[in-house]
Amino acid sequence: MISLDRSKITVPDDWQNKVKAGLPDPTGYRRKARTFERLSINDKRRRDGFTKYAPEVLLQSSGKVTFPAVWGSDKRVKTALDDWSHGKCAYCETLINARRSQQVEHFKPKSLFPSLAYDWNNYFLACNGCNGAKLNKWPKSGSYVRPDRGKPEALFNFDANGRMTARQADSDAELTVTDFGLDRSGLRRARQKSAAPLLKTMRTLLNMDFPLDMKRKLAQDLVKEAEAPTTPYSQALGQNLRRLWHAQLPDEPLF
Repeated sequence: MISLDRSKITVPDDWQNKVKAGLPDPTGYRRKARTFERLSINDKRRRDGFTKYAPEVLLQSSGKVTFPAVWGSDKRVKTALDDWSHGKCAYCETLINARRSQQVEHFKPKSLFPSLAYDWNNYFLACNGCNGAKLNKWPKSGSYVRPDRGKPEALFNFDANGRMTARQADSDAELTVTDFGLDRSGLRRARQKSAAPLLKTMRTLLNMDFPLDMKRKLAQDLVKEAEAPTTPYSQALGQNLRRLWHAQLPDEPLF
């Protein structure tokens, strides 16, 4: 997970008009959403979801109640989110190379936070794996780690085998790893595969008979490329490369 600057997204000027046009009863929707969100997050009525609580303000077709997918019918949403997160899932940093695999992920699920269903501040680009793992989950207490708040990368550890863990047990970060499936086997393999050649290059560099300043400059270039925002799994790669440098040269700063 990398830091994302929310100010880098430009919301279309006509977005609110598009939302209003998509809802059968915009005023009733807002009113019901406010009432619903006054319920405790663990109230059964809240956990049962907004579609059950207020079906009259949502779309109904063939007996099924749904949120109007305004975000799904407007290509600008995915395009903006794709540019913002460099084509990567905002959570696991996997490169999503097909538009149909890109998911508009509601950080706070619309079933529990309907007032944010059409709020761009609640949108991230996610892969099928992370979005499918999280679905409508929300902690009974606490929150998940947001990619656009603070320095989320500082809350997680990545080892050379691709494993991802929270640095603090019983934390929002640990909940995020668990509920988003960020340590799933496929991601472990992908992170390990991506890190292996870079770690080999770093080991070769460290073992060469070069002056220390030259080694440092070459290592810095390697780490900067690995940690570039466009690089998949950049935080896992950067952590492992930095760790290897400090393991072999504990008294020498890398940067």
